[in-house]
Parts: sequence; C-alpha cells; structure tokens
Amino acid sequence: MGVQQIFTRKARSSSTFILVALCFALFTDTFVYGIIVPILPFLLMDHGNMASKDVQKWSSVLLATYGAALLLGSPVVGYFCDKYRTRQAPLVSGFIAMALATALFMSANNVWVLLVARVCQGLSGAVVGVLGLSMIAETSSPEHLGSHMACGSASLTWGMLCGPMTGGFLFSQFGTIGAFGVPIALLVVDIILRMLIIQEDEDEPKNDQQENSPLLESSDSVSGDNSLSFYQFLHPLMLGLVFSVLVISSILSAIETTLPLYVLDTYHWSSLGAGLVFLPLTIPSVLSIPIAHFVRHFVPRTVVVTGFFLMAMPMVSLRWTQANTIHHEIALISLLFVIGVCLTTVQAIIMGGVSHAVRKIESLHGITEEKSSGQARGYALCNMAFAAGQTLGPIAGGFIKHELGWGFMTLVFGILCLVAGLSSFFSMSAAPEINGNTVKANDNGC
Repeated sequence: MGVQQIFTRKARSSSTFILVALCFALFTDTFVYGIIVPILPFLLMDHGNMASKDVQKWSSVLLATYGAALLLGSPVVGYFCDKYRTRQAPLVSGFIAMALATALFMSANNVWVLLVARVCQGLSGAVVGVLGLSMIAETSSPEHLGSHMACGSASLTWGMLCGPMTGGFLFSQFGTIGAFGVPIALLVVDIILRMLIIQEDEDEPKNDQQENSPLLESSDSVSGDNSLSFYQFLHPLMLGLVFSVLVISSILSAIETTLPLYVLDTYHWSSLGAGLVFLPLTIPSVLSIPIAHFVRHFVPRTVVVTGFFLMAMPMVSLRWTQANTIHHEIALISLLFVIGVCLTTVQAIIMGGVSHAVRKIESLHGITEEKSSGQARGYALCNMAFAAGQTLGPIAGGFIKHELGWGFMTLVFGILCLVAGLSSFFSMSAAPEINGNTVKANDNGC
C-alpha cells in the first residue's frame, strides 16, 4: 500500500472526516424532510384535489406518518447496529430510502403516494439519526464530545428549519419539480460522503479514542455479549433526557405543521413567506457550537432547566400575534427567534448528555468504556423520543389549533415547556452510583 493510499485511508477513517460526513447526512435527511412542510398545503389542494377545510387534517397526518415510521425503525436500527457493529450497509440503505422518498414526492398525484413517501423518509431518518449521532459520540474524544455533538445537533436543526425556507422559495419560483432540485444535489453529495467512509482491515491495530480509530467494523464483528438491553438503559437520567427530546421535537413539529397555515390565514402570506417565517427559528442554531463551549462552564442541569423555563414565555406570548398588522408580524418573528435561542441552548446540552448517560449507566453495570457498545441504543431511545414528538406534535398542534385556536395551542405548548423544565430539574441530578460513589458531571455531561 502506497503512502498516498495510507494517507487517504487515514483521512477517510478519521474522526474529523466522519464528523463532516455524518453532519452532512443529518442535515440532508432533515432538510429533505422539512422542504415539504410549506408546500404540503398547496400540494394537497393542487395535486390532491382536496378541499381547503381538510388540508390542516391531512397535513398533520402526513407529518405524523414520518414520526410513526421513525419511531418504529429506530429501535430496530439501534439493536442491530450495536449487536453486529455494522455501519456501512445501514448508511447506504438509509440513503436509498431517502432517494425513493424524494422520487415519490416529485411524482405524487394523490395523498396515498405522499403517505408512502413519508414512510420512506421516516425509515431513512431512523438510520441516519441513530447511526449519525452514535458514530459521532463513539469517535469523539471526551474533550471534544460536547462540541462535536453540538455540530450534529445543529445539523439536524438546520436541516429541519432550512428545508421549509428553501422549499417555500423554490416552490413559489419553480413549482413542484423545481422545489426538489436542491435535495437531489444534496443527495448526490451525501451518497459520495457515505461511501467514502471506510473500515480498517481486521489485521490493523485498533486504538480507541484516537483520531484514526476504526469506525466501520464488519458486520460479523459481534460485540453484543457485554451490551445492555434497552430496558437497562431506562435509568431516570436517561428518561429525563429522552423526555426533553420528546418535548423539543413536539414543539418543532407542531410549529412546522401549524405556522405555514397560520401566516397564510392571518397575514395572507405566500408560500415564500410561509417558508421564510422559519428563518428566526433557524438563525440561533448557528450559535450552537459557541453555546456548547460557553455553557460547559455551568452546571448542565441549570442550563437546561433555565432554557425550558425561559422558552415558556415566548411560546405563550405567540397567542398575541393574531392581528394582520405589521406590529404583530414583527412580534411573531421576534418571539420565534427567542424560542430558537432557547431550543438551540437546550439541544446543545442534551445531545452530549446522552453519550455521557450511556457511559455512566454502563459503568453502573460493570461495563468499561473500552467495552462500551450501547451508544447506538442510547441514541435510538432519543431518536424514538424525537419520532414520538414528530408524531404527537403535528396531531396535537393541528387538532388544538383547528378546534380551539392558535392561542390555546401556544398556551398548551408553553405549559409543556414548564413541565419539561421541572422534569429536567429532578432527573438530571440522578447520576448513577458506581462503587458507592455518585458519578460527577463533567463539562458536557449531566
């Protein structure tokens, strides 16, 4: 093997390259998911020949379908990836599911095709969400875990929120086919990066926690003997993090479901405006990495609890933006920005906290960090919570808005923020005890 080949191999199996490739995969997955959000009402009316009174219901159903597929697929992906340590095949299968979903969206002429496309998206999200976050956690050194997980979290958020903005703009300018031009380009780059991720030969030395550690072990390299079951991960610490992810996902998906129709009905904005209204939620995620570095100087529980409590105020205040005036439009945008800052801060802590929670719980059961094999299942639990939020958020948000109005919906989700803050206050202090001593929180832990 030549020097250039060795260098190429080391570069492609380095944690830096893996971080870039997986962050791009996370971004692409949620971007393609989100691009349909602002144009879905128009697709249902134009291509589905649906009455306007049924659009909100079917928009919620289609968005919830994604969450249901994600919920069912995540534990399966997490189990097999931890048991067999395989990475390459699931990554490629996730891409195939996403490519199929994109093709179905472009050719959909009725609501049932859209439902199948959403299922494919959910299965892709299960693969990318579980593998992406767990591989980032596995290949990051302890001192870089917080910032690397912040990158992964930011990629998810950016994709979820940039998708609607881009979709609204492209649909208004180029129609249905043109709206999927950017996703197709992203998918091409995505599959190239996924295929460039390589595994080391079995006869090469393996050095854990180093820059060039083996990342993609063969599928017959089974390490499930020392692993814990899903049930054993249900410690109060992990459950608190999972509930926080559920709340965040519910809020984001409820906003995604109801906000485009809200600005369409209240302010008479176009599909372009319905997409750009997500910009205030997106901008704060640029700060996720600086926030991760800043909050490491504080107790993580304090940051998460404060973030949830502060988020409750602008959530409830959204009820006072229901007049078609410039002042109410400015108020809506400002409140969405504050919500985005709070969401970014909380997410930056929680994503790193999951990895630390897995290691702490495994240590409690006598599994050393060298034999740790539960990262995929830890993030599968969070992916399931995210999926549950993607299912419950659109249904609850759409139903409450339709039956009781926008103001009551924002009140309900504001109260949910307070509940999440209280839950985090009690659960994040529940560090497992090892050899009689409570594990102390580190810079990125809980």
